[in-house]
Amino acid sequence: MAANIIYYGFYILDYIIWIYSIIMVIDAILSWVPSLRDSTVGRIIDLLVDPYLNLFRKGPIARLSNATGLDISFLIGLLFLYFVQYYVLKWVANILFRLFV
Repeated sequence: MAANIIYYGFYILDYIIWIYSIIMVIDAILSWVPSLRDSTVGRIIDLLVDPYLNLFRKGPIARLSNATGLDISFLIGLLFLYFVQYYVLKWVANILFRLFV
């Protein structure tokens, strides 16, 4: 019983991270066309993605962005999500399986 709960819980988390990464890619594509970014859908996607990306828009990344005009916070945020999805979730799931099963 506990194994099923752990398995489905991590399956749902994996799926949520996957959907959020797709929303991030859509936001990046919308940023290329200003009229699409200013639409209702674009503003909703911005409300979902910008708080997460603002975590990476500080410090050296902000200086790099100001100096070059390239915002790489999307790339760093996406790589961090993939790291969490493929390594951290599986690592935590293995620990929980060993503890409760």
